[in-house]
Amino acid sequence: MSNGTKDRSGSSPYRTLRERILTLELRPGSVLDEAGLSRQLEVSRTPIREAIIQLIADGLVVREGRSARVAPLDLDDIPPLYDALLISSRMIQRLAAEFRTEADLQVIREKMMLFENAIPSLRGAILSEANFAFHLAISACANNRYFSEFYERVLIGSLRFNRACFSGNVYATRDTKEHLSVTAEQHRDTVRAIENGDIEEADRLAVEHHRLARSRLEKVLSMGALSISGKTDLSLG
Repeated sequence: MSNGTKDRSGSSPYRTLRERILTLELRPGSVLDEAGLSRQLEVSRTPIREAIIQLIADGLVVREGRSARVAPLDLDDIPPLYDALLISSRMIQRLAAEFRTEADLQVIREKMMLFENAIPSLRGAILSEANFAFHLAISACANNRYFSEFYERVLIGSLRFNRACFSGNVYATRDTKEHLSVTAEQHRDTVRAIENGDIEEADRLAVEHHRLARSRLEKVLSMGALSISGKTDLSLG
């Protein structure tokens, strides 16, 4: 799986630039100046170039001639992105239920608890990263690197919208706390289905979880909590 070759440590240029993109500190369309970033991060240009290559693979950066820019963040991308997320998550969870090992399950359980333990913080960045890690752990035991690599890229795309939507004080609401509680419950149900090798139940739960996430995104968008370039039609249908 592609994430196995990435340096996801907190101090790496890749991780730093990824975080700046997800938090919109680096705005969509911003040019990534290798020399300037090298000075800011106090590293040579080589790890900056390597980070940009990884970010391009993630879909977070695009190459335009000799320049690299932060990829656009367009509301029109949401429907096809979430269609891809639905199909890929169903396949990943079916494969995980079929091929998981006890070692895989241990990692999945650890990531599940990481998310649950982060809920009281109500910190969007921590929660979205913990959720991302949980789903990557499921993907890692699907035993198909092609599906896993595609799923990871789609997850990163959805993570970008989620982080943009759930910034600020959006998490500090009763509605959001209920959403997080349901999310944690669905995670537990999914782990149970994968543990039991129940392929059809894992598939059904992927659809249910997708419906929850998509509904939440649509609600936040309708509140006008996202400020990016894009058309004003917020329908995800």
